[in-house]
Amino acid sequence: MTPMTPMTPMTPMTPMTPMAQERTPDVVLTYRYLRGAMIALLLMLLLSVGYQWWWETGHSCWLGSISAYYYTPARGVFVGALCALGANLIAYKGHSPEEDVLLNFSGLMAFVVALVPTAPDDRCGPNAYTQTAPEIAAAVRNNVWSLLVVAVVSAAVVAWLGRVGRAGAPPRPRSVRSIVVSVVCGTVVLAELTLFLVLRDRFIALSHGIAAGTMVAGVIAVMVLSALGAEERHLGRDGSRGTVYKKVYIALAVALALALLVAVVTAAGLTGFGHLVLVAEVIVIILFGTYWGVQTKELWDLRDTSGPEARAPGPVVR
Repeated sequence: MTPMTPMTPMTPMTPMTPMAQERTPDVVLTYRYLRGAMIALLLMLLLSVGYQWWWETGHSCWLGSISAYYYTPARGVFVGALCALGANLIAYKGHSPEEDVLLNFSGLMAFVVALVPTAPDDRCGPNAYTQTAPEIAAAVRNNVWSLLVVAVVSAAVVAWLGRVGRAGAPPRPRSVRSIVVSVVCGTVVLAELTLFLVLRDRFIALSHGIAAGTMVAGVIAVMVLSALGAEERHLGRDGSRGTVYKKVYIALAVALALALLVAVVTAAGLTGFGHLVLVAEVIVIILFGTYWGVQTKELWDLRDTSGPEARAPGPVVR
């Protein structure tokens, strides 16, 4: 018999890199396009309102707020841009659990702002899309029920996927800050839901303003959290850049908070400034767009340094 040839020991296989940790070109480009789309949506909203003022009214009359343009030919862009903005905010993953909660909350409130109109503004004459109170109530009932069902189903699916992904792993500890943020945002959502289910008329009258104010407040909180984490994101790189970004984000957050305060105080009944809310809203949009653009530049090629919660693009896998 021919002697058996000794078997060559098998070379251990190199473990595969999990797909979740790879940064393939399509993942990186999707991330960048998602961020760019947010700025494009804000610009489209401003352009639509500006077009309505310049061409439709002969640049002779401004309405009192951007929301009032719901009743003009700008309605399609107003509703579409805010719904798309809300979807993008929800889809975008924050760099911490608190940021993620705030982004999801602001995204949900953007839908409410889009789907529940403010009171009509007739300072520029009859509105192009005048609606009676019963017609507005029917539209709100239809739209908000649709939003509510999708939100509940989506939350259940996300919770299930989270449990499947963490099967066998110990539960993640939650910080006090994360709990506080979740409670505050949950309280606002619960208040809006209660108004919708119990006091429908009050919901139609109040929810637009509540959603708009808290949406911006949530964005301001995200900006502050992003500023606090800027230096950590640049560890091992150029530390001074992290400090610069931190100062820029704080300055933008303070300016945005002041603009929000002006809008809220004016809307609460300050007379003699018919267009102050409109001006404040435009400033809010410009400041948020500036923040998002600056952060896009910061995160354009930043490696993921904060674990699986981060969504910043890392090295591209060829």
